[in-house]
Amino acid sequence: MNKDLYDFLNQKSIESPFKSSLSERGGYITFSNSGQRGSVKYFSLGLDSLINTLSDILENLNEFSSHQNYIEGEWRDLGNQYYTDGTSNAMATVQTKPLFSTLSKLIVWANNPALDDINTDQKIVLEEKLIKNTILKLDELADKFKPKEVILEKKVILKKQKLKWIIFNTFKYLLTSYDEEIITKGLKEKESKINDTIYKGFYLPIYFGTDNLFGVFENEQFKENLKSSNTERYFDENINIFKNNFSYFTTQWSDVEGTGLTLNNFNNYLREISDNQLEIIREDKLYSLIFKNNKKSPLKETEQKIYYGAPGTGKSHKVEQTLKDVDADFYERITFHPEFDNASFIGSYRPKSVDGKINYEFVPQSFTNIYVKAWNDLDNQYYLVIEEINRGNCAEIFGDIFQLLDRKSNYTVSASNELKEHLHKVLINKDGISNGLKLPPNLSIYATMNTSDQSLFPMDSAFKRRWDWEYIPICYDDVPENESFEYKVKIDETTYFKWIDFIKNVNAVIKTNQNLGMDKCIGNYFIKSDSKEIALNEFINKAIFYLWNDVFKDEDSSDSIFEKGTSYEDFFPININGRNEVIKILEALKIETIVKATI
Repeated sequence: MNKDLYDFLNQKSIESPFKSSLSERGGYITFSNSGQRGSVKYFSLGLDSLINTLSDILENLNEFSSHQNYIEGEWRDLGNQYYTDGTSNAMATVQTKPLFSTLSKLIVWANNPALDDINTDQKIVLEEKLIKNTILKLDELADKFKPKEVILEKKVILKKQKLKWIIFNTFKYLLTSYDEEIITKGLKEKESKINDTIYKGFYLPIYFGTDNLFGVFENEQFKENLKSSNTERYFDENINIFKNNFSYFTTQWSDVEGTGLTLNNFNNYLREISDNQLEIIREDKLYSLIFKNNKKSPLKETEQKIYYGAPGTGKSHKVEQTLKDVDADFYERITFHPEFDNASFIGSYRPKSVDGKINYEFVPQSFTNIYVKAWNDLDNQYYLVIEEINRGNCAEIFGDIFQLLDRKSNYTVSASNELKEHLHKVLINKDGISNGLKLPPNLSIYATMNTSDQSLFPMDSAFKRRWDWEYIPICYDDVPENESFEYKVKIDETTYFKWIDFIKNVNAVIKTNQNLGMDKCIGNYFIKSDSKEIALNEFINKAIFYLWNDVFKDEDSSDSIFEKGTSYEDFFPININGRNEVIKILEALKIETIVKATI
């Protein structure tokens, strides 16, 4: 609808000196005068204003109906007397004809092609049915221009403090919440002096010019040492940046415009580091640090579920559908594997080189990161996704954390000293650590599991019972959600077979073999294809290799789809031997090949 009006007004504006166009945002129509008395001027009226104006005409149709041909004085007086919308009323007085022409165009548009021959600059068709239809269509259009709701949530992190203290405490907050490398990006060093003491001054020229942000000394400094001209230059609290025990933050802040150490420049620095989510605001004579979040992840019933099934059934796709409208800030996604351990999941102390010295600091991993985010933001839903959960040793990876998976209990787990120390620094909501670890109520956990891999690291019953389970079956039906039904496997330029026929028939063989069963079946998306065409090379290297190596390798030939004595090497080169071997399998499985088809 809106594109029709957009094109219609543009076309009419070519024919008419009085221009009208539909705004691309906000539901406004912009129109112009003819420019015959000087320069062309443009004006805008909202769709609701135009609807109200047409409604005024409709309500007073007896007064308007005898004035369908444009006479400036008459339409100026009518508008002045009957238009209840303030903007339209003023426009009728000073831009009478542009408004008349625009109203006439709207009536023609809403009722075309019946009124296509009307000269909208000279005539307006005022019939009750036509005006009502115009109002109806404009009303429908106005609904489409409703502005998207943007919810800006603000949370106070540090409350009302004096300027120098709020900036100092904000910088300490940054040190606990962000990587030091991010905070000090672009940092420069210069030799500095306070009284008779030489020290290293560090500054960020992009934000604060050459003014020192902090100083690093060779030994401990006290309050009096950090003064000059009887003015305190640095706070006497060590900020321990670069793991230096004698580092001190500047006090020289002002709330004025300009270069150097000003609140405005510090807020620019904050916005860059925090992706525009942190800001210091003034409240009377004091200042607060706020967290702004214009992203939302609506709260929903918290789930803890494992999607399981044969390889390629769409388990990961199921999770993706759940998260398709969720911003990446609200989830962590990881994949378990045999080398994945507790430190990879929770975090650990790791070495870091600073100025040639090796220091150790706690580096949080996926579980801890999402744990902190969720506890600090209980108004949004967060998610942890674990792919291939049974490929890792769950008992070793989760450790004591697995007890927290029992959501129906009030069970808590004691954190290790290093984790506890980290959480005390970064958690704004101390409920996440005050009585030990406890999963936040707004954290859902989803996992996927290939049943064919269940022998890697078996899960014990205590772990299993803490999850909900959902089986993802193989689908052989021609339904809209089953894209694989249209997949075709290309044997050569003129021959192909249907992928759905192949997996259906080969799975029938697998299911009836007591040594194999459903766990070894091939799912719909074992091979994915955006074009719905699978090349022979991909088919042999993925599907045939899996069937030969993981399914039928140790089976008697009578229970296998492969002829006795067949090895995987017999499929190479693919274009010759591979093609012939695949045709043998298709014949054994009674799968039709289709010739001379355009793929």
